[in-house]
Amino acid sequence: MLCGNPNIEASKPPELVATSPYNRTMLTRVVSFLTLTLGLLAQSRLAPPMVFVILGPPGSGKSTQSRLLGKNYKIPPIDLTRLVQTEMGKKSPLAQALKVSLASGDLIDDDAANELMKTRVLQQDAGRGFILDGYPRTEAQAKFLDAVLKDNGLPSPKVILLESPDEPLRKRLLKRHQADDSPQVIEQRLAEYREDSKFLTAWYKAENVMRVDATQSVEQVAAQIDALIADALAKKAFSTR
Repeated sequence: MLCGNPNIEASKPPELVATSPYNRTMLTRVVSFLTLTLGLLAQSRLAPPMVFVILGPPGSGKSTQSRLLGKNYKIPPIDLTRLVQTEMGKKSPLAQALKVSLASGDLIDDDAANELMKTRVLQQDAGRGFILDGYPRTEAQAKFLDAVLKDNGLPSPKVILLESPDEPLRKRLLKRHQADDSPQVIEQRLAEYREDSKFLTAWYKAENVMRVDATQSVEQVAAQIDALIADALAKKAFSTR
């Protein structure tokens, strides 16, 4: 009799076996794995080189978004401040010059900033692009960056501009309780940013500037950046020169 057939499970139609709870779970896992793998391949191998300059006032979340962007698109975040700190730990002529400059309260001069940046972006891990934080800050630096990118077949940078009114930034910075985040220092840093950003936003063409609402949560800011990048990729806006 049919009901006594020990092979009845094997005689089930294939579609019934495939839709069992166990098989549905396994299928979902396989699809998720393939989707993730293909996404990583698209980002690391198939996507064009991408260069970003992330710009925003103190407290706008530049470091956090640079880190997330680098993780998502497999390109290194490059922070000029960290490059300076690393260099100052060496016994090089540049390290000595930086120490003298900073000890006197001066800003890092263009030649030093350019040398640090060029050395870093020409390393192998930056061959598919990178994210710059804290550079360029002057016209000389912006011109130098353009020349380095052109010489190495990389596209003009896209500027990720994190925008926020001053008051939310003041609140964020005061909550951090860092030694250099006194109200007076915060006001000075915000004023310096406003002055510096005038040049940079004027230097880069409007179509190369991605404006992002930095008053949102970290996740919302990251999602808006991803959407803007996806739109730029669809328009082939990262094509090399």
